[in-house]
Amino acid sequence: MSLASLFSGSNFEHTVRKYCNDQGWSLSKINRDIAVLEFRMSSGRQQVLYIIRYKTTLEFSVPSLLQYETDDAIPHYLSTLLLERNSKNKIGFWCIEKISEKYVFSYMHNAELSLIDSAYFGRVVRTLINEVDDFEGSILELI
Repeated sequence: MSLASLFSGSNFEHTVRKYCNDQGWSLSKINRDIAVLEFRMSSGRQQVLYIIRYKTTLEFSVPSLLQYETDDAIPHYLSTLLLERNSKNKIGFWCIEKISEKYVFSYMHNAELSLIDSAYFGRVVRTLINEVDDFEGSILELI
């Protein structure tokens, strides 16, 4: 079975469950198109990671605590800082997502289904939750 077919249809649930079990993680929610994992970080904060299945890719996303009511309210220095951080990372990128009518800084990674095995899955998840937790810690120190 190809790696891409491991994530097709109902295989998405089975494969994500297996990869989470391989890493010692439990799922908060899963169906044929989305999975949710919650992590209690050593900082004491919780990070929530979403995995969404699209036709040929998986989207991994971790929303941060930085949320704004309008796009005009987003501090542009934060956007610049996060774009600079993007240039230093090989896995993941910072972006702004509109979630529940708010503009949210999220750290995300898109991967072709054919590239994802258990080890890569684990590396992506750990990188994303750690990046968001590290950044949130830095922001909270400034407040």
